[in-house]
Amino acid sequence: MATVCATPGPPPANDPFPVHLSAQDRGTSNATYDHLTLAVASYESSAEVSPFSSKFDAWLAGNAQLSASEQRGYDLFNGKAKCNQCHLSGNAINSTGLAAADVAPLFTDFTSANTGVPKNLAIPYYCESKPDQYGYTANPLGLAFFDLGVGAMLSGPNNPNPLQWSGLAPLYNGKFQVPTLRNVDLRPRADFIKAYMHNGYLKSPAEVVHFYNTSQALPRCAQGSPGEKVSCWPPPETPANVSTLIGNLGLSAQEESDIVAFLQTLSDRYVTMPAAPLDSHAEPEAPATHRNPN
Repeated sequence: MATVCATPGPPPANDPFPVHLSAQDRGTSNATYDHLTLAVASYESSAEVSPFSSKFDAWLAGNAQLSASEQRGYDLFNGKAKCNQCHLSGNAINSTGLAAADVAPLFTDFTSANTGVPKNLAIPYYCESKPDQYGYTANPLGLAFFDLGVGAMLSGPNNPNPLQWSGLAPLYNGKFQVPTLRNVDLRPRADFIKAYMHNGYLKSPAEVVHFYNTSQALPRCAQGSPGEKVSCWPPPETPANVSTLIGNLGLSAQEESDIVAFLQTLSDRYVTMPAAPLDSHAEPEAPATHRNPN
């Protein structure tokens, strides 16, 4: 096993399982892997990883009040900005001003979409077009490579049901899973730069919201051009199947900022009131009154 794992790259075509095990050992290995993945899934669904402790959750419970900007962002999220048509907020579409019907919305519909994100040329994979010391070439296409997302899985060797699904590949080219927006702006420190979208092309919630607002309304430009990500956008990595739901939303700069303010309420670890000293007997403040959804 050490010898096999020391050589990068896929297994030989004539030996797809180069770690040679008996049928019994192979069954034990597969069962162990299944148990491991179930354990990881159980951990990820636990309160330790998904505590639902954001300001938004506190607001739903009546223990916090959204600021004016956060409230406007929430209403835009459910209405004009069309965010909750994919990132489900627990509200019906265009149901502004209402409390979420779902007490712990996940902000995803578990589908996939092509939002028209450009290539991220900073990804090292584009430069891995030469053989390494073992003769393995990670990306023979170099800069000509296009990540087709779900479509690549459906047309590739990892499709678990090729007879029924491979023909659907062209309909899913360029589509990637709609992620949850919970903790979308959670970071270890204020100056930490996160990467967004499937390839990390965008670097902040503000850039993401501006992209969703203007990516199909502003002129096209080459990467590295003056005004990139502000007054112009490079073309989509995969032009096929680009969603027209977003890209020309007509949001103002203030409305973009309000949506970002709302997204920041989805970060866990929100504290509803300062922790009292151990020797303090002060009465806790009364929670904020939740709005009547009616």
